[in-house]
Amino acid sequence: MSSQWDVLVAQWRGNRRLRVAIGLAALVALAHLAFARSDVLGEEAAAYRAERNLLVRLEGAAADATWVQRADDAEAALAALEAQLTSVAGSGEAQAELQALLTAVATTAGVAQPAVRTEGAIAVEGLPGVLEVSGRLAGGTTAAASQTMLADLAGRPWVRVERIDLRDGSPGDVQMIVRAYYRLDSPGTAP
Repeated sequence: MSSQWDVLVAQWRGNRRLRVAIGLAALVALAHLAFARSDVLGEEAAAYRAERNLLVRLEGAAADATWVQRADDAEAALAALEAQLTSVAGSGEAQAELQALLTAVATTAGVAQPAVRTEGAIAVEGLPGVLEVSGRLAGGTTAAASQTMLADLAGRPWVRVERIDLRDGSPGDVQMIVRAYYRLDSPGTAP
């Protein structure tokens, strides 16, 4: 072992290129470590600033006495909206309800030959006992009929118009995709 060490020391002393190469490699490694540490410190500083800003906002919200009233108002609004949801026994009834609703709205608005098709109901993630049903409506329409139909659907917060395509003509053509939400009679049942 001693002889190997002596050989290495002799090569180190006798080879200037080896000393320069090892010195440059050590310098590059140190620079790399310094830049990596700088990046880590920068990320930690950014995370600290973000957490500090969140703390300041939360302290401000805690000092505001009206937040409790706003939370109560939001809960009351949610309860009022949930009370407006039509109660159904299952997926089939939810589909039938949406089909009947879209047919009635289209007929009342003056849409000619409304064709309504619904798809299967699915459970809404995070809201037990609530079903989502997609439906499609197509038919002949006028500008006034389309406006009346959209105004009627806008007054129903549990129905959301996803897409509407209107084509000019005499009569024009409407194609609409909607999503509606229904409450299950017993939330434990599957759709």
